Amino acid sequence: MCSKIMKLAGCVLLAAAWSCDGLKIVPGSEGDLIVNVSVETSFGVKTKSDDLSSYTFLLMDNTTDTLSFCTVGEIAGNSISLTPGIYHIIVYNMLFPEPAFEHPYYYGYKMANVVAGETCEVQIVCKQENCGVRIIFSEAFKQSCTTYKMNVSGACGSLDYDNTTTNAWGFFNPGQTTLALWTDQSLFGSVTKELAAGYMYSFHVEETGNTQDNVEPAFTISVDTTRTWTSDVWNDLGITSNKGTEQETAYSVAEARTLEGGLTDVWVTGYIVGYYVSALNFVPGGTDSETNLALADNAGETVKSNTLSIKIQDGAIRDELNLLSNPGNIGRKVWLKGRTIESYFGEPGLELIQEVVW
Repeated sequence: MCSKIMKLAGCVLLAAAWSCDGLKIVPGSEGDLIVNVSVETSFGVKTKSDDLSSYTFLLMDNTTDTLSFCTVGEIAGNSISLTPGIYHIIVYNMLFPEPAFEHPYYYGYKMANVVAGETCEVQIVCKQENCGVRIIFSEAFKQSCTTYKMNVSGACGSLDYDNTTTNAWGFFNPGQTTLALWTDQSLFGSVTKELAAGYMYSFHVEETGNTQDNVEPAFTISVDTTRTWTSDVWNDLGITSNKGTEQETAYSVAEARTLEGGLTDVWVTGYIVGYYVSALNFVPGGTDSETNLALADNAGETVKSNTLSIKIQDGAIRDELNLLSNPGNIGRKVWLKGRTIESYFGEPGLELIQEVVW
């Protein structure tokens, strides 16, 4: 990937002396080229997204001589007149020579065959070529360490994650990547992972030795065909697998609150502690709702921001869960399987509940 990036950088430097002004865009030439560009992004993507019109457009002939170096916005809606032949089209949002925060790298390529007297229309879809990494330090872990950081390093460089990078996405080239955890100026441990292009990885760092009520492994869950969101948990047992994919490895409420919206088949466990009236009003211990309830890690929780909102759909699930008909559910521990939702009554939540286990 590094060589690919550097090769592209060389093309860009070579093309710097050219512009769209050097390309004749008029109707009635020997052959016309029309280029349509789009970006493939997935549901729930929260990383920086550049305006498509600002993406770089690079057009080369079959000898790789640069004919045009401009932006997508400058060629959008235009028919480009060219002599017949084979042409190569590259579109990208930025150069990506080394790891950086909030820099997803999108790239698209197509070859076009321009024929005299005809119009060649090309569709280019730019896809994410690098991968995102987010490090989430639990509150218990942060309280147990005076200083801490996670150094994530790959073939082209590294990034440090600490208390200043909360929820920040760092981007790396695909391939072997090492995560090294430092606590109180000492190396606690490291692990090497194979990261894939288009994947978004979340690593949860727990207090050393703390596995809560379950094993703290990892899970992989596909959001759509564009990006796959992956989450791992790090503790003294290392990084394992299957987090959140079954009841035995269910997320706590605190963990579930950090997940992206739209993840399906996710298990969460906690205590039923009340319900919501609005995005501002939470009723601890209340039982006057059929359509929602609040889940928490502590049975006596009274702080709204420590809860997970549960949307209860009509049917058998509502018959079993709703507090109006089942006031005795208050204070009970429950395991729920459903789809994460970014916000419901002002809090992260779970909807489309599929399974309930007491």
